Amino acid sequence: MRRLKNRFIVLSLYLFIAGCQSAPVFNIETFHTKADDLHVIQVSSNRVRQNCLFFNAEAENNWRHQYFMYILNDKNEVLEIMQSTHQDKDTCSSQEHRIEKILQSGSQVKICARDELKNVQNTQEQKALIQFGPLGRHKVNYEALTLDTICNSKKCLSNNEAWVNTCPGFVKH
Repeated sequence: MRRLKNRFIVLSLYLFIAGCQSAPVFNIETFHTKADDLHVIQVSSNRVRQNCLFFNAEAENNWRHQYFMYILNDKNEVLEIMQSTHQDKDTCSSQEHRIEKILQSGSQVKICARDELKNVQNTQEQKALIQFGPLGRHKVNYEALTLDTICNSKKCLSNNEAWVNTCPGFVKH
């Protein structure tokens, strides 16, 4: 009986330690397809920032807002992901609000993005610093990814209506 009790204590201690392990703050898997690369990014919600930027163009009036998402990886490098089309201000703000709800309702999110991941760290072009709260301010190191889908354990938002294929493990909405 004493031996069984000792085994139970050891097993309980092991389960407690395993349960306290935190989820990784960043993981990326890339799938190469004929059309483009698909990237599945799992990241802590506090490592995601977003912005609607206005690009001034006299002839195009207010259809010059573009949605951007910034992800801080485990090496403190920033990946820039964008909505591939220009939007009006209300549409862009609405998307930003819906994604913020997803970020706030879970500690981890899974993001599907497409296209080639381009390292811009060594270029002369100066990028604005992105503020990640207590994680600091960081420059964009990778750009040119296109947002497809973002999910947490409860909700998803998809921009993949135009795409035939989506990332593995994601469902078209």
